[in-house]
Formats: sequence, C-alpha cells, structure tokens
Amino acid sequence: MIGETKAEHQSATSYMFADPKVDLTLIPAGDIANPKTSKRFVRIYMPRTRDQMVDGFDVLELFDFVPYILENQHITWMRDAVRDFGLGLALTEMGWYDVTDWTGNDAEAWMSTVLYDAYPVDTVIGVQNTDTPFMDIDEETPLVDLPGFEQTQMTGVTHHGIEIPREGSTVHTVWRVGKEAAIVSGEFGSGATLMIPMGWDNVPRDTEVGWFYYVDFVLNHVYFVAQVKVPEDLEVIHSLRSAFVRYNDEKGITTALLEFIDKFGANTRVVEEMIIEIEANKDEAEYLYLTDDYAGSWEIMRGVLESFKTISEEALKIRERALLWVYVTEWLAVTGTLVVCGTVVWTLMVKRRLYREVSTTRGM
Repeated sequence: MIGETKAEHQSATSYMFADPKVDLTLIPAGDIANPKTSKRFVRIYMPRTRDQMVDGFDVLELFDFVPYILENQHITWMRDAVRDFGLGLALTEMGWYDVTDWTGNDAEAWMSTVLYDAYPVDTVIGVQNTDTPFMDIDEETPLVDLPGFEQTQMTGVTHHGIEIPREGSTVHTVWRVGKEAAIVSGEFGSGATLMIPMGWDNVPRDTEVGWFYYVDFVLNHVYFVAQVKVPEDLEVIHSLRSAFVRYNDEKGITTALLEFIDKFGANTRVVEEMIIEIEANKDEAEYLYLTDDYAGSWEIMRGVLESFKTISEEALKIRERALLWVYVTEWLAVTGTLVVCGTVVWTLMVKRRLYREVSTTRGM
C-alpha cells in the first residue's frame, strides 16, 4: 500500500496486518509525509525492478497520493504487473477532489499516466456526488453483501469524485441520494481492479468501532483484487479475523506491561514462557487458516484468547510484587524524612523555647 498509511488516521491497515493471508508492506506518501520524505520512502521500499514487483506482490493499493512521488518506470511497472501478470489493483480515494497539491491525490495528473488505462472507471474532474454518507448495494457480491452495509455511514466526508464505470465494469454500490456509481470493479488484462471512492481515513470512527463487519469489508477488498475466494461462512470467518486482530492487541498490551515490569528488575520468565506457548498455538491456527480450515483455526484461536486472561493475571501479580518494594522504599523515605524534620523542628523551635539558658548576673 502506497499513500496515507498512518495508523492513527484509520484502523484498516491494522486489520490487514492481522490477517494471515495478507502480508502488508506500507510506503508512506501523501499528506502524512512531505514530497522529499515520500520519495525517500519510495526509494527504500519500492521494488528495484518490475520482476521484483511481480514476484513479491499480489496486490498494489494506491491510497490518496500524487503520481509524481513515483518515478515513471514505477507507474509503468504497475500497469504491466496488473495487465500481464495478474496483480490486483485497488484504488482507494483516488477520484477527484478539490486539492491539487501534494497533500491531495491530483487525480488529473493520474489521468495522464499509463496506469489510468487500468482504472475500472473514468474520473470526472470538477464534479462530486450529491452529499450522503450512505451507499446502496447495486449488485450483491461478497465484497459488499455484508449485514448492515446499507445502514452504515461509509464516509464522513459525504462527497467524493464522480466516476463513470467503463464498459465491462461491475458497479457494486451507488451513492444513496444521487445514485452515482461508488464502489466499482473491473478487469485489466489478467488483473482485477477496484475503485473505492472514500479513503480509509474518511470512514467515521463510529463505523470502525460500531459496525460489526467493518473488518470483513476491509479484508474482503484485498481478497477480491487478489482474486482469492472470500470464505462463504461469514460468521466463522468474521470471528477468526476479529480473533487475529484481538490477538495483536492483547499481545501488544502484555508486551508493554512486561517491559514496564522489567524496569524494576522483576522476573518475567514465567509469563514469557506462556507467551511462547500461545505463539506456537497461534502459528498453528494461522497454518489452518491458510489451508482454508477455518473451523479448526477458530477452535485454536478461542483457546489462545482464553490463555491471555491467565497471562494477564500472572503479569499483574508480578507487577504487584515488583511495585511492593517501590511502595516500601517510598514509605521508608517519607517516614525517614518525617522523623528527621520532626526532630529538627522540636530541637530548633519547641525545645529551645521551653529550655532557654539561664542568664547570669554580676555579683555586687
């Protein structure tokens, strides 16, 4: 994925990282990095040749950035990889909107590149759809045929560039008010292409958190352009995907807690051994997932998530033991300071006042 990849702006990339079938490479560009930095990222992370691109990736996703971040040969390689070698092309927030500098996507500039031939739509410059956050399903496909899709706000921007589907393209959804084409897919040579009008950072936070199947919408779009069959049992695959996401969250929290405890010299070996054990179980669940044994993978992942409860309890016990000595040390320091200060006050103020020296007088 090239473009607005900053995790603070959206949760889609975290879902992609969690799915065992997705090996995500991020190249930051667009308004999360200036042009000079973006070009440096491209030099570091972009494949050096077309063959490396073809052999190393199954999907190319462009996410709201300008074409001149790339070199002309990169864009040509992308076109060839999709057309001749079957790589998928996902275009996320690559339609027109009224920002033409490097913080936007400069859709008009993309129209002059060879990659524009691969688009499933013709981009219209200067026109946007009638304001609405909702889409209606035009054709029921696994990509969008998810419970609650039409009741969910898919964008917080409410207006995006007009797209005219090209001949042979499939219109999956339309914008509710004006019925303009929204999510559109097509074929270019041997590759699948997909236009999603809104960016992942445009999706409202309430949708990311509140729509039960948002994780499936995100991952289904990757499967779709990769031409990988979307699993039919929605409930099982949703539970599994959510479990892998939760695993990453739980492990991150546990790792942070162990690093905190370790600063106090506590022995965390017991918890570390427990983590190694559940990592082995998680690896087995991933293997079953990759072989399409989703039911078997789900049974293992349920046990893995249950194990985190035990790990969390053990880690908290270690933390309490480690911090006990911190509390004791603080208590001794405060108590000692109190005793010293009390003694000084007694000596200098109370005792001195009650027991003043008797003055002497000169004899006559």
